Amino acid sequence: MHKVLVPKYSGAHRFACKRLLSTFPALPADNLPPIGLALYRALLRQCRPSTKDTPWLGETKSLVQQNFRKYKKLQSPSQTVNALKAGYEALDLLSLSHTNQHDAHRIRTLVAQARAQKDKYAAMQRKIRPIAPPAKPLTPKKARKENSIRLQEETTQRHPNATSVLNRPRPLGDKKRNVPVLVNARGLPFLRYKKPQPRNVSGVIRKKLGCRWDWIERRDRLKIELLFAKDEEEWDHITKTKEPSTWSEHPANAIADVNAKIGHFDMRAKELADNMWKIILAERALAEEEASQKQPKQ
Repeated sequence: MHKVLVPKYSGAHRFACKRLLSTFPALPADNLPPIGLALYRALLRQCRPSTKDTPWLGETKSLVQQNFRKYKKLQSPSQTVNALKAGYEALDLLSLSHTNQHDAHRIRTLVAQARAQKDKYAAMQRKIRPIAPPAKPLTPKKARKENSIRLQEETTQRHPNATSVLNRPRPLGDKKRNVPVLVNARGLPFLRYKKPQPRNVSGVIRKKLGCRWDWIERRDRLKIELLFAKDEEEWDHITKTKEPSTWSEHPANAIADVNAKIGHFDMRAKELADNMWKIILAERALAEEEASQKQPKQ
């Protein structure tokens, strides 16, 4: 049984193609029939609009590419010859369309027919396309995730009518009172009434803790500077040099200032925690009182 020979993998076939490629070199030849590479390159060159009066030539490029993709896997010699004849006829038509109005009108008609056929096929596909199945209901895990994302987007900014958290407890009427929980976020207290946490609260916590961490890093750098300052004072003592002020005076003052800021921050956090704990005790007392009032009398 004879082995099936694919034309584009034939050396003789590709050698015949080289003669055609001598006029149009540097053509990517991976996915096209070798015998039609030069023809393909020539057609694409003719599809470039030469003047402002021939913008329709640009629309023929997609038709050329579409047909070459359609016939790139041809193996039948008779089909390949017919496809090449049609391609060379199209090349002659394009080359003459720049000067011949009759050929230009013919190309415009072919382009319009191809566009109409494409629109007709798309409309037919839309009619026979099956109706999309109903969306699957979200799982509880995905529903919680989407609700959390939506809440984060809604709580990006602080509500304009929001009051201070220290203005509690507040009367709730018939609603059930929710006792908050005191949370310690790396030394910064806050009251958590429910989860997930609002995004603006997270932003305030990150900002305050970031400021405190910057002070700590500044203090560490100043301690290193203080060591160098003491070395300079030792050198002045050896060389008996007198300065109007000591080298370690300014780093020491800066360290004291940073320590004062950190201490003030921690003191305010402690006072805030004490006030929040008083709010929790008051909320608990009110919750027990309201629960006892709602119980039916026996």
